[in-house]
Amino acid sequence: MNRNLELRACALAAALLVSACGGGDSATDATPPTVAITAAAGPGGTVVFTFAFSEDVGNSFAAEDVAVDGGNTAATVTRLDDTRYTLSVLQVSGTVSVTVGAGKFADAANNFNVASASQSYADPSSNVPAGYSLVWSDEFSSAGLPASGKWAYDTYRNKDGWFNNELQYYAKERLENSSIADGVLSITAIRERLSSAPDYGGQNFTSARLITQGKFEFRYGFVEVRAKTPCSLGTWPAIWTLGIPSDNWPVNGEMDIMEQRGVSTGDKATVLGTLHMPAHYAGGGLTASRSVPDACTAFHKYQLTWTANQIQIGIDGVVYNTYDKPAGANASTWPFDVPQYLLLNLAIGGDLGGPVPAGFATDRLQVDYVRVYQK
Repeated sequence: MNRNLELRACALAAALLVSACGGGDSATDATPPTVAITAAAGPGGTVVFTFAFSEDVGNSFAAEDVAVDGGNTAATVTRLDDTRYTLSVLQVSGTVSVTVGAGKFADAANNFNVASASQSYADPSSNVPAGYSLVWSDEFSSAGLPASGKWAYDTYRNKDGWFNNELQYYAKERLENSSIADGVLSITAIRERLSSAPDYGGQNFTSARLITQGKFEFRYGFVEVRAKTPCSLGTWPAIWTLGIPSDNWPVNGEMDIMEQRGVSTGDKATVLGTLHMPAHYAGGGLTASRSVPDACTAFHKYQLTWTANQIQIGIDGVVYNTYDKPAGANASTWPFDVPQYLLLNLAIGGDLGGPVPAGFATDRLQVDYVRVYQK
């Protein structure tokens, strides 16, 4: 979540997650449980409330079932899966409150579900294109390891060594390398030899590479990731996507929403946006750079707009790399019609990371949120 905003739940002050439970017949219970939550932020943005239930509630969740105070009552509901729904409310005052009678959402046996609610705030300055709605996100609101329902760990090259002359071992489900605290995901690189790991390949550094492959894949949309890069030389952070299947790269394409070199101090004040495809890949990828003097000391919004005919890569609402689908496009010049999945990682050394200073001990890529919107 955006830590610059005050977010509070109106029932349990100790957490941003509110739960309401009940049992019995929802048709006859006079006082069904409710799920109520409040978001306080500046007017003009969109507050996204996510409601989750323990059983499939079918298609019964609708905007008219929600009492909205302080926002546009013509709120939109999106069904994410069998048990999760999002309610997007355009904020018109300083605080938005929504209340839902959990008893409205009975399971097949007409019993109450366990219901919970959480919130996120979509800042109007995020430049979400008109007509796009949130379809997937991670606000990193639960401390500990990243949510296993959203993220997997890419470790398959640990034994043989990673591509591009990289020097890290990517650890799986290890808090030292991937952890959430205070609403922020940290992917941490450490100088250490994890020689006890069965797939250890002799690396002198550990880190993590998170992927949504098999969890969430998408075709076209607007992606926004709010992140802060590491300052240390020798580090190579990346926020990117790969086409499915990815084992025949670059046939199905790659979109690098943000990469950062680590050879010089100037590299740490610059970010790159690059596209890879059979006609343009590796050192010949279609790349552009953007000066970001505080990239490693402040959070920025890294953005991708992907349509059937154009790809744009930007930061904080400023597009700096655009690729239009060529006339007579083929699989070599436009492989971007297949679903892609998201990746977050911090590599050490390698072709873009450069030499690792002898004094390097640890540094991290921090991610505030990841959001995907579609029409």
